[in-house]
Amino acid sequence: MPVKVIFKNKIIGVGALILHQNSAWLGHIIVEQSYRGQGIGYMIVSYLIDLAIKNGVVSVNLIATDLGAPVYKKAGFRIVGSYQFLKRERLWPQQSLPDQLKPSSPSFYEQIHKLDQEISGENRRELIDSHLKQAVIFEHEGMVEGYYFPKLGQGPIYAKTERAGLGLMSLKYSGTDAAILPLDNFVGLQFLVNNGFEVQDTTAIRMTYGEDTIWHPDKIFSRIGGNYG
Repeated sequence: MPVKVIFKNKIIGVGALILHQNSAWLGHIIVEQSYRGQGIGYMIVSYLIDLAIKNGVVSVNLIATDLGAPVYKKAGFRIVGSYQFLKRERLWPQQSLPDQLKPSSPSFYEQIHKLDQEISGENRRELIDSHLKQAVIFEHEGMVEGYYFPKLGQGPIYAKTERAGLGLMSLKYSGTDAAILPLDNFVGLQFLVNNGFEVQDTTAIRMTYGEDTIWHPDKIFSRIGGNYG
């Protein structure tokens, strides 16, 4: 649900509300540089919060830059987590992939949905339905322990076990030289550093308005994107 602010027939600000079931995300809150400091960003955020509440949302989340964080704090958001950026500076070492990695199939779709809701704390069925066919899963004795959506956003990896998360990371990061993980995922961060990635100065702040979303950052081995989380 995108919105825009127009002044003298010119777009000077934009923002978007991304609705799930009883949760939502704000994304792409941008104000033209020459119009900053006039409360336009705060106006966009307040409007989108009201729109979310009208749609039955009890928890609104976002990823904040250092520039945007003060605006969100003023609107009532609080910090609930942080993400670390990493970049690969050396060649990825040759390594074998776990046998448990396999393409997804319809028999696993419901398990993926349940695992996604368990880790994210949100009902995101409408978002991920169209990506289930392209998913790669870590399967053990008929149970999905983790999944990777290569075509969704930045390629999220969610896993309830370390072996699943690291196995899926081995697949993804053999061909990707940038990574963003929650700071709480110590295992995933150490795995990347051990395999040629270097920690960058860049971080991002996760913030929430309203009720807390019960999520598990230690089980996120690659985030979905800056505009979704």
